[in-house]
Amino acid sequence: MSDWETLTRLLVFIQANLDQDLGLAALGRKADLSPAHLQRVFKSAMTETPKAYVTRLRVERAAFCLVAHESTIAGIAADCGFQSPETFIRAFRRRFGKSPSQYRSTIRAQAAANVAPHESPEVQRFELSKTRIRTIRPIHVAFRRHVGPYENVPESLFDELERWAMRHRLTEPRTWMGIGHDAPGVTPAAKLRFDAALVVPGPFEPSGSIGYQLVAGGPHAVTTHVGPYKTLGAAYGKIFPRLGTFRDYHLVGLPVVEIYHAATINVRFVLNHTDICLPMRRKSGAARSNTVP
Repeated sequence: MSDWETLTRLLVFIQANLDQDLGLAALGRKADLSPAHLQRVFKSAMTETPKAYVTRLRVERAAFCLVAHESTIAGIAADCGFQSPETFIRAFRRRFGKSPSQYRSTIRAQAAANVAPHESPEVQRFELSKTRIRTIRPIHVAFRRHVGPYENVPESLFDELERWAMRHRLTEPRTWMGIGHDAPGVTPAAKLRFDAALVVPGPFEPSGSIGYQLVAGGPHAVTTHVGPYKTLGAAYGKIFPRLGTFRDYHLVGLPVVEIYHAATINVRFVLNHTDICLPMRRKSGAARSNTVP
């Protein structure tokens, strides 16, 4: 197995287990590598040590939760894998230059004061359905990862997955997905993680650059976007304010799942249908409410 195949499995494990022990020894056991060898391979491929990578993901997830959730600082710290609030606060301050409570109040104040700029004709070229709460089943996918700005995801990743599917004689029709693991504005653009994904029948052994992961199911706020793929980013700006009307749910937010209603992915098509799925969590004792305009 190549170093990249080993790391692909490990990266999937890390992103699904940020609240668990992800020390170098534990990661070495998971990857079946010595800690020293894992450190070298990881740093070479990811330009970060395993410790720095894990800490960054935890802090960036916490930053998103601070804005999206009403949980306490201590609760968010624990959910994101920090052993104590003090450790979390130090790591957060190193990354963002302010305490978690200062960050939360600053970002929320900015959002409240924000006046939406005039939309360009380009941004207006899409339509959105109503947003509904839907329960999505867990989904097995083959994926090819892109690291960098979301708007720079190459169409060729989906072509590569199509060739992989043909070699493995997967039956058609295909179900294509995109999985965004990071929040722009929180994670540096150069480190944003996006998985071009293809739904598969079940788990499989990854090979080469094609990895495997299980997309978690559960309640999601689902909105259908109709328009060019390049307007998806603007669509999120219109969808997020809607989510506060679901009084019985709060936003988990990441990862974001996009389900593409297309036989093939072609960025030149204008009338693409895409389901934008944002993970939600039901509040305890809440009644049901599942649709907003």
